[in-house]
Order: sequence, then structure tokens, then C-alpha cells
Amino acid sequence: MPEEDPQETNPELPPAPDSQEVEALGLSTVHLRLYRLLYELRDNPPTMLEIRAEIADESGSSPAQTDRRVRDLRDYFSIDTVREGRNHRYKLRGWDHDRSNGLRRALSRRTRAQVLAPQRCAQCGRTPIEHHVVLVVDHKVPRHWGGTDDLENLQPLCEDCNSGKKAFYGAYDEYTEEIKAAAEHEEPHGRIGELLKAFRGDWVPSELISVVASMKQYQDDWQKRLRELRTLGWQIDSKKKKDPTSGRFHSYYRVKHWEPWPEGSIRAEISRLERRGRQ
Repeated sequence: MPEEDPQETNPELPPAPDSQEVEALGLSTVHLRLYRLLYELRDNPPTMLEIRAEIADESGSSPAQTDRRVRDLRDYFSIDTVREGRNHRYKLRGWDHDRSNGLRRALSRRTRAQVLAPQRCAQCGRTPIEHHVVLVVDHKVPRHWGGTDDLENLQPLCEDCNSGKKAFYGAYDEYTEEIKAAAEHEEPHGRIGELLKAFRGDWVPSELISVVASMKQYQDDWQKRLRELRTLGWQIDSKKKKDPTSGRFHSYYRVKHWEPWPEGSIRAEISRLERRGRQ
């Protein structure tokens, strides 16, 4: 009796690097080498430093290129970021559950047309006609952070802004699991607070807080929600830092002390404490 193929009995397992499914993706040689490494070490997941060292030895890739290629693979595969002490290990799970047979689920033509209809980059304002830029459909909340294909999570960005955004968010991929956990909180105060806690006292950029605060519903006043955490006894520092490239100032926040969440509604408890303070 022929031996049973575990890949056929459990389609959730990652496909072998030399399988027809992986070959059909048309990945580059470096992407394939990176996938093979994650596949071979899936029972003992490597850190990003180990991945960089392995890939750099063979291809001469810079750390930024290696990080980006890991993000590229997440278009097809589920790759978890697992915290181990101060390190983060990258564990290959299998096909991404939001894909079909490993192929990225394409947006419909109608959806793409709706998103790109403004014909203007939502970030820099440039247009294809006036500035000769190419617009792409961008996920406001990255897919691997739990972002959906719903219209409210899509926007038109030019290729330059889209590339810059991916690089910015990619710098925080090591916090992927913590960000996804924070996003599950029902209230914006909880999403903001859990994100600050996840960084363990490190500075969190305001842009990232804004994204996580709005993951369930848009929050144009997330700064107020953050300040309201102090009513609960939280100690939160802030600072501004000038970007040497753009000359713009960016805000950062970190939590030095936090309190357990109240039973019931956070919003209701904050309102109660504010009323008591006024009295």
C-alpha cells in the first residue's frame, strides 16, 4: 500500500518548496530560497537576524531587502511572528487562509474602479494626468495585520507613496501578533492601550496608533482617546521628532505605567471618573 502523502491529507501544511503549487507562484530565486529556509526551519523558526545572515551570504541582499521579501511571501503564506524573550521568530504555518490555493485573492474590477475613481493619490495628492504617476489600490490596514478587502479599508495611492508606506509599516512587523491582538479590542481606548503595552515602554509613532485605533471604526479623535487613558491612572509620555528628510515633525508616545481595564465599558468608567473630578 503506497505511503500516504501528508500534504494531501492536510492541506493546511505549507507546500514543499519544489512543489508545483509553489512553482506556479512565479517567485524569484531569492524569494524561493527564503521560502525554502522558512520551510526547512518551520519546526525551529529562525529570527530575522538569522534569516538576513543566511540570505545575505547567498544573494548579497541588504537587511531591508530581506525584510521586504518576507512581507512579499505573506501575500501567499501565513507567516507568524512569534515572540521569544527579546527575539522574534518567523514561523511558516501554511497557505494564508484568505487566499485560494496560495494565490492572492484578486479584487474585483468593480471594486478597483471604485477605489481608483478619485484619480488622485490619497497621501500626496498627485494625479496620473498631471504628474504621470501610477495609482494602485492600497490597504489602509495591512492584510497581515488583519486588514480586509472592504471598501472602507481601501484607498488609491501612487506607487511611490505605497512603497514608502510598506517600508514604514514593515519596520513594525515584529509586533504583528500584538497589533492583531490589540485590534480585537472593542473600544478605541482598549486598542490604543494594548498597542502601547505591546511596545513595552518603547516609543510608538502616532501614525501607527491612528491606524490601530481605527481598525474597527474610524477614529478622527484618537488623540483625545489616548489622553483619556490618563484619567484611568495611566502614565503616558510624548515627544516630537523631526524627520531630516521631509523636515516634518512626528509625534511619538510610550506608556510608563498602566492600570487594569475596568469591568464593563472603558468609556463609561472614564465618564464616571471625569464627573467625579468635576464635582
